[in-house]
Amino acid sequence: MIISACTPHLPGDSEAVLALEDLVAGQSSRLKQQTPIPERKTIAYQIYGRHYTGDLYLTAERPRAGIVLVPGVVAAGKDDARLVRLAHTLGRLRFAVLVPELPGLRRLEIRAVNVREVADAFAYLTSRPELAPGGRAGIAGFSYGAGPVLLAALQPDIREQVRFIMTLGGYYNLESIASYITTGYYRTSERDQWQYLSPHSYAALVFGLSNTGLLNNDSDRRRLSSFIWELSEAEDSSDLTPLKGLADDANALQNLLINQDPSRLPALLDRLSPLMRKELESINPAGHDLSELKAQVILLHGRSDNIIPYTESVALARILPQRQVRLFLIDGFAHVDVHLTREDIPKLIQVMDLLLEQRI
Repeated sequence: MIISACTPHLPGDSEAVLALEDLVAGQSSRLKQQTPIPERKTIAYQIYGRHYTGDLYLTAERPRAGIVLVPGVVAAGKDDARLVRLAHTLGRLRFAVLVPELPGLRRLEIRAVNVREVADAFAYLTSRPELAPGGRAGIAGFSYGAGPVLLAALQPDIREQVRFIMTLGGYYNLESIASYITTGYYRTSERDQWQYLSPHSYAALVFGLSNTGLLNNDSDRRRLSSFIWELSEAEDSSDLTPLKGLADDANALQNLLINQDPSRLPALLDRLSPLMRKELESINPAGHDLSELKAQVILLHGRSDNIIPYTESVALARILPQRQVRLFLIDGFAHVDVHLTREDIPKLIQVMDLLLEQRI
């Protein structure tokens, strides 16, 4: 949740307001003046013999809850400046914040293993009572990192312990995401009419590069990766000539990425290699029974998001029990970067209040 410096003045002095102000502020804020600086420390931890590293944010004060922050698919990973800023603010609010190192996301790859990595980070956090007092802990995920967050919270070994989930600009159905990022068309349900919003090129870049790593042939991986970069930078993708001589798995992925007709998506997805389909299904919340989630779910999405349409969070909110989910649609969001309007402020204060309620 990263707020632009052009945010209107926030009224009041509630803790939620102070938190939002701190996300806006540079070197000085009322929250910074009133609270100690969290220490950011890189730690090593293991769960069930699996070894990990991550950054732990703590102040000298006893935490009142724990939270695992999962970055989006960005090369900076846990070091992304926006994520670091949020972790510091939550640390000042007496959350113990763990940001795991997820090497795949740094490589712009989303994989089934990410689900277990997130679940293990949460398992470690809750195994330390001083970091998650009273068992109070949750997980927050951003952009494409939100899918693994939802599915991690379903894992039997942690499901009963996950008190809350927060997603910002997350997704529900990877089939509808594939439709949007390749064609620009999306809809709120299968019965609704198609809507169009020009997609950000980064979305197709991530989807394409993530899947090229699953191709069988090294030459195809290199050639198609270069083509995907060209596709993301082209003003008009129709000017590019599709690659010839690719193996079947690479050709199927290329045909999906250059498709402009949303009605063709199901058939094109079916033609992907079994390995690609398996990986996509493993990180697709729509293919899992989310009724098993025990956590309270806070969904935050921007109406103008051109990487993952806001309709993904709408669809997710419809699937979950009404008592368990709160959905906030913000006009001033452009994916995870924010330029708020005055009308957005009360909603974000509500979001922060809900998050703060999770503490002891």
